[in-house]
Amino acid sequence: MSLIVENLSVSFGNQEILRDINLNLEQSEIIAILGPSGCGKTTLLRTISGLQEPNFGKISLQGEPIEHVTCEQRGIGMLFQKPVLFPFKDVLGNILFAYQRKEERNMDDVYSILKEMGLRGKEHQAIETLSGGEAQRVVLARALLTNPKLLLLDEPLSALDVDLRRKIAQEMRSTLKARGIPAIHVTHDPVEASIIGDRVIHWNELQPGGVDEE
Repeated sequence: MSLIVENLSVSFGNQEILRDINLNLEQSEIIAILGPSGCGKTTLLRTISGLQEPNFGKISLQGEPIEHVTCEQRGIGMLFQKPVLFPFKDVLGNILFAYQRKEERNMDDVYSILKEMGLRGKEHQAIETLSGGEAQRVVLARALLTNPKLLLLDEPLSALDVDLRRKIAQEMRSTLKARGIPAIHVTHDPVEASIIGDRVIHWNELQPGGVDEE
């Protein structure tokens, strides 16, 4: 089992956001979690990544407990709704931020990922000239270069039009499967969920009755 989440609960003050969440993810599996905005999906991903501390519960990654491990040490990648890129760097410069030290760089892998993401030939293109889809491809390429144990996808395609969103969802699935990287993808789009996920889990299956994140 790649990821095990047991009885995870998160509250902000007196407001309960997550209650007794249980989730298992097999090695190399992609799960799509389907639910409306404000239901708690983002809080779940932030808690798994280490950006949010749980009130209760256990999280294990590759057999090791991580709920008390810092987010930097968990080996988890995360993509957000808005692509986080450095405007003063070109495409290649942004992707190379995946490496902490210059001597770690594997340029064969870099150019392989550029090709997989449809970015070959755009290495020196300015970030401001990229489309929304291209920008998210750059972010995904950078995340893949870190060889994450788990990739968390927080509606990274939600700002794109429907056809492009579903096209990139298929590309992301193919790339993750080829590299054997397990992932959790959250979305409000049922078609997108069915394209990218090996399994689709409706939020009310994780959180019966629901609690409001807003």
